[in-house]
Amino acid sequence: MLYHGSNKRFNVLKRHQANGQPGTPAHESLDVIYFTPDISFALVMGVQLEGVTEVDIAGKKVHFPDGFYPEKEVYIYVVDISHFPEEKIIRIDEDQVAVDLDEVTPDRVEIHKAGEVLNYYSII
Repeated sequence: MLYHGSNKRFNVLKRHQANGQPGTPAHESLDVIYFTPDISFALVMGVQLEGVTEVDIAGKKVHFPDGFYPEKEVYIYVVDISHFPEEKIIRIDEDQVAVDLDEVTPDRVEIHKAGEVLNYYSII
């Protein structure tokens, strides 16, 4: 399974240009739909508000530049990677998978609270 985190509720995920901090590698700034096999990383991505969230995946640390609101709802979109044509899957790294499709309908949507990120990451 793959996960996509957002602080917004959608029926369909649509491609969009990723925005990273200065120096972000080109393969992490594609106009695609990003997913991760790690639900905790998807949760971090869903917690972010505006600005660029700094994430140390290996060290399990995160910085939210616009604050952290533990009661805010976070939506985790769950999809089965086998639903995508192999030629549309871009394996960015072990933590990120991009799908080069205009839209993806999730298999299910889970609602979480932002505070759950503290089960996995320390906020710095």
